[in-house]
Amino acid sequence: MVVTALDDPVTDSLGHRPGSSYVEDVWLGVLGPTTTWAWLRLARVAEQSPGSTLDMADLARSLGLGTGTGPNAPMSRTLGRLVVFGAVERSGDTLLVRRALPDVPNWLLASQAASARLAHERLGHTHVASREAVRTAPAASGSAVACPEGPGAVL
Repeated sequence: MVVTALDDPVTDSLGHRPGSSYVEDVWLGVLGPTTTWAWLRLARVAEQSPGSTLDMADLARSLGLGTGTGPNAPMSRTLGRLVVFGAVERSGDTLLVRRALPDVPNWLLASQAASARLAHERLGHTHVASREAVRTAPAASGSAVACPEGPGAVL
């Protein structure tokens, strides 16, 4: 699978990079440990060696997921979670990986542990300026800017 960076200037600028306390303290509870580790690995590859080919069976093995890569294999489910939460987009045999993750949206944060909510308050960037940046950022041709508060929310 070819791994490259997902071009998102707003999240690249305001988001949380691999190894940040925010990813460990807040996103970990949302994504789960295996999916978080997979994103950490993929984001580093996307940053350091964009366009390189990654052996998914080897990545799966290195994460303790065995060697399976079929549709119901743990690695496939892990990639599916990365897509669902917007950390990765898949296009054929290419993974477009965010180099940074945004703040966890409030609609997901509400169900997290109290410690994660406190870490979000302490480490998050959710404030008027970042919301304005998301609202006014030019969308890439043919793509829309995702609403950080979930479906139907108004910025």
